[in-house]
Amino acid sequence: MVSPQVEKLFNAMKSGGAVTEDKAVSAEKATSMSKLPKAQCMNALAELEKMGAAKKRKNNNAVAYYLVKTSL
Repeated sequence: MVSPQVEKLFNAMKSGGAVTEDKAVSAEKATSMSKLPKAQCMNALAELEKMGAAKKRKNNNAVAYYLVKTSL
C-alpha cells in the first residue's frame, strides 16, 4: 500500500510523460506537476525509488527523475 502523496506524484509524472530516461524531470518540475509541498514530493520520490518504480539520472549539477514502471 502506498501513501496518497506517492500515488499523486506517480500519476502526475506518468501523465506528464516522464517515463523514459530522455524525458526525465527535475525535482522542481515534479513538485510543480504534482502540486505537492516540496518536502512531501522529495519523500515520495525517495519512496518511488525504493520501490523500484522510479530512477534518478544525474546530469552535470542536477538530478532528474523518471518512471520505470507504468503501474504501482
